[in-house]
Amino acid sequence: MNNFEDLQNNWQNQFGVSATEDGFQSLLKSVKSIENKQKSGNIVLTITILLLVSFLIYVSGYTSTTFILGIGLMIGSLVVRIVIELFSLRKLRSINFSKDVNTFKADLTTYYFLRKYTHYVVTPLAVIVYTVGFIILLPLFKASLSDGFYSYILCSSVVLLMVFSVFLYKQVKNELFKLKQLQMKD
Repeated sequence: MNNFEDLQNNWQNQFGVSATEDGFQSLLKSVKSIENKQKSGNIVLTITILLLVSFLIYVSGYTSTTFILGIGLMIGSLVVRIVIELFSLRKLRSINFSKDVNTFKADLTTYYFLRKYTHYVVTPLAVIVYTVGFIILLPLFKASLSDGFYSYILCSSVVLLMVFSVFLYKQVKNELFKLKQLQMKD
């Protein structure tokens, strides 16, 4: 009988993880934060595409194959990135928070690895393709713009690329940190 009482005492005194409303709200807040940042990123990328298309139309660039290639690479890299972000948002929304902990963690782990792939493979490739598209346009800019304005575009693009890279690095680091935290929570 003593073993049964010991078992019963151990069972009653065990430390278990119980779901709380605060814990659930914290989880939802973190996921919503990630979702909102992805939506904001898509809005910025879409505006950039619209600006590039407007620029193409404004300068009648559709008459030059080189111009079409450069702008096409830039727009194409952004479109691919938007499509991947939309797929990622869909995957995030498909995670069922009311399932058991193991299923939730497995879904979140899958999402986490998808985001790592997106950030470490797709994003750098998109930035490289975008940059190549811009570099293809440089000879056209040099031929049609004054030396001062061409130098301004060249210098400002390098500065913008550096600022964008730092911003992107911080965003990626922050998102992956949040996902890692969510993955570690039970």
